[in-house]
Amino acid sequence: MAKNVVINGVTYQSVPEVDIPISGGGTAKFMDTSDATATGASIRNGDTAYVNGAKVVGSMTEKSAQTYTPTTSDQTINANQYLAGAQTIKGDTNLVGSNIVAGKTIFNVAGTATLPSISQDSTTKILTIS
Repeated sequence: MAKNVVINGVTYQSVPEVDIPISGGGTAKFMDTSDATATGASIRNGDTAYVNGAKVVGSMTEKSAQTYTPTTSDQTINANQYLAGAQTIKGDTNLVGSNIVAGKTIFNVAGTATLPSISQDSTTKILTIS
């Protein structure tokens, strides 16, 4: 946010930052942070920022790399955390329609497999599977 700055009695309009030369080289940079809204929880753990003129240390939870294998229940990666590594959801080459019974769907894959029919001859007690 730009501010009006007065230096040696001279007003400078809408100045976004002030750079002041320092001894030994380089500059000191001053910026208005009064409109900043970050909190420690929204800054990566250990990182710092300035909000409204005060230094804020990050405390955001970090999640390292992890691999998820699908199960019968949902697995949730919680919000408001920094993903410090790749989050991998496992796939399976056997997840194809021909391996799923027709009329059923698993992870949006519709089944096409048909169950074998079984018949029994009542006189000879022979099961026929086709």
